[in-house]
Amino acid sequence: MPSRQHSRTRLALYSAAAVAGAVVIAYLALPYVLAVWLQSALTGQGFSDVRIHLGYPGLQQLVVHQLDLTSRRGGRTFQFSAHTMQLEYDTAGLLTGRLKRLHVPEATLRVTAAAPMDQTRAVRPPAPVTIPMPGEWIAVFPLQELDVDRVVIEWREDDQSPFVGTVRGTARRDTDHLQTRWTLAQNSRPRYEFEFDLAADGALNAALYRSVAPKAPLLRATVSVTPEARDAVAIHGSLDAQLKPLMPLLAPWLALPPSVTGLDGQLKANWHGTMPGTLPATGVSILHGSHFTGRVLLDVSVARAASMLQDGQLHLDAGVESHDTTLHWRIRQTLRLSAYLNPGLLAFSGNAAAPFVRTPKPLLIRAPHGLSGELAIDPTEVRITVAPATPIVIEQLQAPAAVVPALTATLTRAARISYRPASAQWETGLVALTMQAPIIQPHYAEIGTLDDLTVSAVLGAGPLNRLPPLNIEESAVTLLGGRVQAHGIRYDGRHDSQFAIDIAHLDLARVVALEQQQGIEASGLLDGHLPVTFTPRGLIITDGRLQAQAPGGVIRYQGTDRVREMAATNPNLKLVLNALGNYHYDKLDVGVDYAEGGELVLRLGLTGRNPDWNAGQPIHLNVSINENIPILLRSLQIADDISVEVEKRMKERSRPTP
Repeated sequence: MPSRQHSRTRLALYSAAAVAGAVVIAYLALPYVLAVWLQSALTGQGFSDVRIHLGYPGLQQLVVHQLDLTSRRGGRTFQFSAHTMQLEYDTAGLLTGRLKRLHVPEATLRVTAAAPMDQTRAVRPPAPVTIPMPGEWIAVFPLQELDVDRVVIEWREDDQSPFVGTVRGTARRDTDHLQTRWTLAQNSRPRYEFEFDLAADGALNAALYRSVAPKAPLLRATVSVTPEARDAVAIHGSLDAQLKPLMPLLAPWLALPPSVTGLDGQLKANWHGTMPGTLPATGVSILHGSHFTGRVLLDVSVARAASMLQDGQLHLDAGVESHDTTLHWRIRQTLRLSAYLNPGLLAFSGNAAAPFVRTPKPLLIRAPHGLSGELAIDPTEVRITVAPATPIVIEQLQAPAAVVPALTATLTRAARISYRPASAQWETGLVALTMQAPIIQPHYAEIGTLDDLTVSAVLGAGPLNRLPPLNIEESAVTLLGGRVQAHGIRYDGRHDSQFAIDIAHLDLARVVALEQQQGIEASGLLDGHLPVTFTPRGLIITDGRLQAQAPGGVIRYQGTDRVREMAATNPNLKLVLNALGNYHYDKLDVGVDYAEGGELVLRLGLTGRNPDWNAGQPIHLNVSINENIPILLRSLQIADDISVEVEKRMKERSRPTP
């Protein structure tokens, strides 16, 4: 019979063997257990298709043989894959959640457009998310060093060639700073360097520059996030960017449309505002979908935006309020936009990049306090909506043929503009607005001043890379003492559109005075009706009519100095001048035809008499004028043509009859 001491020894040996076996089994199972734990943690953070293969942990190092994961963000799918990563640590660091170094020798990141989401799946209610304060980012960063030798990035959009580049870089953390340096290389293009420094006091500094010119950053940004109250944080920031070299780099990452990649100049912005949230010790807790209010101040300047504008300045002071995924905004004081425009692009010249010739004075747009709207962002679309009613004042608008000192645009219904990252398309919904301008000063002296312009128009929905369908419901302008009105104008640039222009009480004296020709005066009021057809090739007027109102008017033609000199030696010409020197007409009729090529045909018919000549004998005059003009309003130059034609007829009538 074994002794009691022997039994205890054997029991101790069995226990030690069991513990050793358990330790061995635990060690053998540790890679699997850690992989399962990490996979569960990453899945809980929204990653899918997670695959992890870990090596056996040593005293100071662990090899991650494989890490694959997928994430969907902003309508895109991100697929990350890395192999043979070395993780270094020590025992003291593990107990406090600190790791010494992670080395990534090779990895790939593929970005593609995400497949449509299954709308039948139940949507989980938003959960509170704690975002560490910038000062806490340093504390929560688990590594002292991160070294990345090479990450191949392939960014592919549906209708664009893929962006392929490589990234390498480092990150270093100490007590008060987190410093990162990254290099982006793409084929034979210059390498880009990116610096990101974060201080414990919440100050963040970032810079992007080309490695060949490190002293001239393409982008420099500073952001400071500090506690302001128990339920809010203050955000201050600034941005200085060189647009021309920056846009092609950002285009594939942000799915920017081609029209935006041509931006040139310098963008400067400063802002400050507040962001809501509770401030526990770990950071800022924000509940997605919760309500909050804040304020944004923004000052932006652009030296040049492609061929559109130059020296642009934007000032914005707005209050914001969030409900779920929608941000409501309202102008607190004013929105002011100032820029020199390229007048060649005011006629919707398409995507053609014309040489920039800026307008003499800058365009000024002011939106008073109270202008409001919404900003909604989801993975497939960004939508901005402007509420109706509040007027927007456009000042100093200059086009090639007109100067508008002030124009007020009032939305009669909400206007919406959206951007879809997947297709890189900007689109607009229906935009209904009424525009009023108390005065317009054309550059063409023959047109004169336009007063009290009113246009009620609707822009149809469609992409913004071309002029959307236009429907002018009502338009009217006071011109030359009369009123010109049109309605039912529909134009899309592809189909014919028919409408009519009605003219009432046009002052013939002002029409004649436009040319400031000596020797001719006229009085009377004109009414008219011009049937107009818009075609993709131009404008057509068919069988247009202008008639003088009863009882008619007076035309006094004294002739030019040359005509009077001729009349002094030509009795017949003198008789004609005498007959038209005080011509009282009772009928004035003008036929108007205008062709797509710019050919204007006017047929002028006059019936009347001169009470001071030949006992008031009736006088009938018919004149036909052909003029090739690019703009219909320039047809008001006919005063000189009439003068020439009358002189010609008088010469013919003054010749002796054979």
